Amino acid sequence: MVEQLDSVAEESSNGWNNAGTGHASLAELNYTPQKADGSIDITKAVTINEFFQISRQFLAYQVQKGHLRKPETFINSTPHMSFVWDDENITFLRKRYQALQKSTLFRGMAYSEDPQHIAEWIPLVMKGRDRQQKVAAT
Repeated sequence: MVEQLDSVAEESSNGWNNAGTGHASLAELNYTPQKADGSIDITKAVTINEFFQISRQFLAYQVQKGHLRKPETFINSTPHMSFVWDDENITFLRKRYQALQKSTLFRGMAYSEDPQHIAEWIPLVMKGRDRQQKVAAT
């Protein structure tokens, strides 16, 4: 790998250019399309998560060898979340969660349709929301 710019992660992974995210397929709903039969295809999500895990291993190796210093200045874990409302979207998110649980890469993912539980995760999103509105989050 060759870094073209003066320092690491100054192009697409720079926080001002691409939110500084490593895509692990945790929140990107478009990585898990629903098939015509209603099932969820997790193939793309698994592939992208596998690539993300390899990237993490590569960065860890670079830190271990001393090529990169202070990893906290360029990589930090941040919770990723999907939030939906309405019956159709909730059904999709539930099925997506259940499908992803078949892969060990996603076993740490949590799912809830309980507004109080979701409010613990994302209080500002839930603040002032109609209590009758059905919601779900991972």
